[in-house]
Amino acid sequence: MQLPVVDSGATILTTAGYLCLLLGVIYLAYYLLKRFGIQGMMGQSGTNGPYLVSRLMLGNRQSVAVVRYKDKELVLGVTEERINVLSEGEVSDDLEVPVPTKNFASFLKRSTADEK
Repeated sequence: MQLPVVDSGATILTTAGYLCLLLGVIYLAYYLLKRFGIQGMMGQSGTNGPYLVSRLMLGNRQSVAVVRYKDKELVLGVTEERINVLSEGEVSDDLEVPVPTKNFASFLKRSTADEK
Protein backbone atom coordinates (compact mmCIF):
# COMPACT_ATOMS: atom_id res chain seq x y z
CA MET A 1 0.00 0.00 0.00
CA GLN A 2 1.29 3.40 -0.97
CA LEU A 3 0.91 6.51 1.25
CA PRO A 4 -0.68 9.62 -0.24
CA VAL A 5 1.70 12.28 -1.47
CA VAL A 6 1.75 15.34 0.80
CA ASP A 7 3.28 18.61 -0.27
CA SER A 8 5.10 19.48 2.94
CA GLY A 9 6.21 22.91 1.69
CA ALA A 10 2.64 24.11 1.18
CA THR A 11 1.54 22.60 4.48
CA ILE A 12 4.31 24.37 6.39
CA LEU A 13 3.54 27.71 4.70
CA THR A 14 -0.18 27.36 5.43
CA THR A 15 0.50 26.54 9.08
CA ALA A 16 2.93 29.48 9.40
CA GLY A 17 0.34 31.80 7.85
CA TYR A 18 -2.35 30.73 10.31
CA LEU A 19 0.11 31.15 13.18
CA CYS A 20 0.94 34.71 12.06
CA LEU A 21 -2.77 35.49 11.75
CA LEU A 22 -3.44 34.16 15.26
CA LEU A 23 -0.54 36.14 16.73
CA GLY A 24 -1.83 39.27 14.97
CA VAL A 25 -5.30 38.82 16.51
CA ILE A 26 -3.76 38.30 19.98
CA TYR A 27 -1.61 41.42 19.59
CA LEU A 28 -4.62 43.46 18.43
CA ALA A 29 -6.65 42.33 21.45
CA TYR A 30 -3.73 43.20 23.77
CA TYR A 31 -3.38 46.64 22.19
CA LEU A 32 -7.11 47.40 22.47
CA LEU A 33 -7.25 46.30 26.12
CA LYS A 34 -4.19 48.36 26.97
CA ARG A 35 -5.49 51.41 25.09
CA PHE A 36 -9.09 51.41 26.29
CA GLY A 37 -8.97 49.15 29.36
CA ILE A 38 -11.70 46.89 30.64
CA GLN A 39 -13.94 49.87 31.49
CA GLY A 40 -13.59 51.26 27.98
CA MET A 41 -14.63 47.95 26.46
CA MET A 42 -17.77 47.84 28.62
CA GLY A 43 -18.87 51.32 27.65
CA GLN A 44 -18.44 53.01 31.03
CA SER A 45 -17.05 56.49 30.96
CA GLY A 46 -14.25 57.52 33.26
CA THR A 47 -16.02 60.68 34.43
CA ASN A 48 -18.75 58.82 36.32
CA GLY A 49 -16.62 56.13 37.89
CA PRO A 50 -14.06 56.40 40.66
CA TYR A 51 -10.49 57.17 39.75
CA LEU A 52 -7.21 57.18 41.59
CA VAL A 53 -5.85 60.65 42.29
CA SER A 54 -2.72 59.68 44.19
CA ARG A 55 -1.18 56.76 46.03
CA LEU A 56 1.53 56.54 48.68
CA MET A 57 3.12 53.16 49.29
CA LEU A 58 3.81 52.60 52.99
CA GLY A 59 5.13 49.07 52.92
CA ASN A 60 5.24 45.92 50.89
CA ARG A 61 1.47 45.60 50.58
CA GLN A 62 0.19 48.68 52.42
CA SER A 63 -0.65 52.04 50.90
CA VAL A 64 -2.74 55.17 51.35
CA ALA A 65 -4.76 56.15 48.28
CA VAL A 66 -6.79 59.22 47.39
CA VAL A 67 -9.79 58.28 45.25
CA ARG A 68 -12.21 60.75 43.69
CA TYR A 69 -15.79 59.56 43.13
CA LYS A 70 -18.48 61.96 41.90
CA ASP A 71 -18.23 64.96 44.28
CA LYS A 72 -16.32 63.22 47.06
CA GLU A 73 -12.66 62.63 47.68
CA LEU A 74 -11.86 59.57 49.80
CA VAL A 75 -8.62 58.81 51.58
CA LEU A 76 -8.33 55.03 51.78
CA GLY A 77 -6.00 52.81 53.74
CA VAL A 78 -5.31 49.77 51.58
CA THR A 79 -3.80 46.54 52.90
CA GLU A 80 -3.75 42.99 51.62
CA GLU A 81 -6.78 42.02 53.72
CA ARG A 82 -9.01 45.11 53.61
CA ILE A 83 -9.66 48.69 52.54
CA ASN A 84 -10.54 51.27 55.21
CA VAL A 85 -11.94 54.76 54.66
CA LEU A 86 -9.60 57.08 56.57
CA SER A 87 -11.17 60.38 55.55
CA GLU A 88 -13.92 61.70 53.31
CA GLY A 89 -14.37 65.19 51.95
CA GLU A 90 -15.99 67.27 49.26
CA VAL A 91 -14.06 68.09 46.09
CA SER A 92 -13.47 71.81 45.66
CA ASP A 93 -12.54 73.29 42.30
CA ASP A 94 -10.61 76.22 43.76
CA LEU A 95 -7.61 74.07 44.75
CA GLU A 96 -4.32 75.36 43.43
CA VAL A 97 -2.79 72.88 41.03
CA PRO A 98 1.00 72.72 41.36
CA VAL A 99 2.93 73.54 38.20
CA PRO A 100 5.01 70.52 37.15
CA THR A 101 8.72 71.14 37.00
CA LYS A 102 11.13 69.69 34.51
CA ASN A 103 13.85 68.76 36.97
CA PHE A 104 14.89 69.06 40.58
CA ALA A 105 17.09 72.12 39.99
CA SER A 106 14.19 74.21 38.67
CA PHE A 107 12.04 73.02 41.58
CA LEU A 108 14.75 74.05 44.05
CA LYS A 109 15.20 77.42 42.37
CA ARG A 110 11.44 78.08 42.47
CA SER A 111 11.21 76.97 46.12
CA THR A 112 14.06 79.23 47.25
CA ALA A 113 12.57 82.18 45.31
CA ASP A 114 9.25 81.67 47.10
CA GLU A 115 10.94 81.81 50.52
CA LYS A 116 12.57 85.22 49.92
